[in-house]
Amino acid sequence: MAEKDSRACKRVPRCHNDLIDLLLTSGTDRRGAYELVVRGGQIIAQDGLRSFAERSQRYLRRKLFPSTNPPAPPSQRELEDMRLQSAGFEYRPKISIITPVYNTPEDWLRGAIDSVLQQAYDNWELCIVDDGSGQPHIREILDHYQREDGRIKVKYLNENKGISNASNEALALASGEFVGFLDHDDQLPAHALYEVVRLLNWNANADFIYSDEIMISEREKPIYALFRPDFSLDYLLSHCYIIHFAVIRKSILKEIGGFRTDFAVSQDYDLFLRVVSQTRNISHIPKILYKWRQHQASGGHQLKERVMESSRRALQDFADREGIGGEVYCTKHFNFFRLKRDILDQPKISIIIPTRDRIDLLSRCIESIQAKSSYGNYEVIVVDNLSQEEESAAYFDSLQRSHNDYKILKFNETFNYSRLNNYAAKFALGDHLLFLNNDVEVLNPDWLEAMLEQSQRDEIGCVGAKLLYPDKKIQHVGVIVGGGGRAEHIYKWSDSNYIGYMGHFVSIRNYSAVTAACLMIRRSIFDEVGGFDEGYEVGFGDVDLCLRVRELGYENLFTPYAELIHHESATRGKSISIDPHPSDTKRFMEKWKKYIDEGDPYYNPNLPLDCFDILPYVSW
Repeated sequence: MAEKDSRACKRVPRCHNDLIDLLLTSGTDRRGAYELVVRGGQIIAQDGLRSFAERSQRYLRRKLFPSTNPPAPPSQRELEDMRLQSAGFEYRPKISIITPVYNTPEDWLRGAIDSVLQQAYDNWELCIVDDGSGQPHIREILDHYQREDGRIKVKYLNENKGISNASNEALALASGEFVGFLDHDDQLPAHALYEVVRLLNWNANADFIYSDEIMISEREKPIYALFRPDFSLDYLLSHCYIIHFAVIRKSILKEIGGFRTDFAVSQDYDLFLRVVSQTRNISHIPKILYKWRQHQASGGHQLKERVMESSRRALQDFADREGIGGEVYCTKHFNFFRLKRDILDQPKISIIIPTRDRIDLLSRCIESIQAKSSYGNYEVIVVDNLSQEEESAAYFDSLQRSHNDYKILKFNETFNYSRLNNYAAKFALGDHLLFLNNDVEVLNPDWLEAMLEQSQRDEIGCVGAKLLYPDKKIQHVGVIVGGGGRAEHIYKWSDSNYIGYMGHFVSIRNYSAVTAACLMIRRSIFDEVGGFDEGYEVGFGDVDLCLRVRELGYENLFTPYAELIHHESATRGKSISIDPHPSDTKRFMEKWKKYIDEGDPYYNPNLPLDCFDILPYVSW
């Protein structure tokens, strides 16, 4: 949604389209090539050459591997079954769809209204408010539909009051228990309301429901699928990843006063944040229940600076309202933000680094900590696991002599990653434990602050960092449980200069697990969960720790603002099927089978589990 000036920008140059239709017949190869060139130019203009290159690569892969296209919509027979099921639902709440209208092209407006009329679930009403449109076809169309179906309510405003005011006028017409939002140029698939009410029959306490969606072209061809995770507050505070289809309990909308008129270009984001302040009963339907039309002047790219500042202000307002100490900053990426939290006191951090010889790696790691860390209250505990080289002994001795806050512990047993970290934790004096591999190298000075600002939060358990290979390709930005049939890093070997699918590389967001190559956790939680499970000798001890922390009620989190190089070997191949520690894998899969089978809540089930790339449907 957008206010008057952005709506005016949305007017499609009809003459231009008619001319193109005349010269280049729709559906021909020549027309397809033309649309491809136009779309490429738009991406370059809006997002730059790097984004164009990344999206070109994904487009070519999609052409080569079309089997990963989005799920097909329900067939007519399936829709008939849904209509029969809808009639038999025990709970049949009325859903009020609100749609502000302003000078919408005729076929788009009819398409939006028809998409509601075609719903398999019938207990709905459509509340339309015309925001002072000047084009005569608007009243003709709305009057016609209002006469044809009594569930359609229409109100005309004498002047253009902007999207927030028009939406509030539509809300005033709503008599349903829940309210859904449909823009005047978009469409709802025929099963959208059925899926919402089906969820409500399973979970009647849901206050805020959102779905996946697909972007469509002016000609209603699919462009890009947005497959969202289940509710992730930290992700929402980095990016308004919830857009359409959104359905909210009307009583909550009434309590918060609807849309605020001083957030005219980010009114949805502000509304969602204020709803989140009222309830955490938020449910996600991992199905495409909305078609979001993209056209030449659509979206906030027309008003970038205003959108960014308005959204930043909405986020700051949320932080202040929730008592979160900190400041919201705009990032260099459009519609992405950072809530930088104040660090409480100056707690000590115990950095635990296991090693066996390889002083070349360890010394580079420690030197980067010393040279680049702006946070000073830390200690370093090096766990020596049977080092043999004289160079190692000399280095350990020099560390202890030159630094009071450095400890060298001897762990004279066969390598067991979980056991040696548990052993080291017994000697740690810090309020926060940072488990760190000896083959990492710090990149940004405030890496410890970036992790600590999250680890200090009462609701957060494990905090993971952004790890890159030496060539700056992604090594870790989060772990997906179920990846490769077990658990895997997502996006391995992707270009870190790209923002990732839906901005995953640049967003603070919740994950089920993060890697212990760089993992911070409060000492109290580590003790509460009983440390690492020593049954895991090499692999999956960190994922197991994260999942047990989640079972205690804490959330795990990834932050892109702690960035390190991980000199892990990248020569073992990029196949997700390679398993370097099968016994640990077997233990993990047996213990967490139910979690794997049910699916990772922070990874959409429509996305692949058998590869490192996320390649949503793309068709320019």
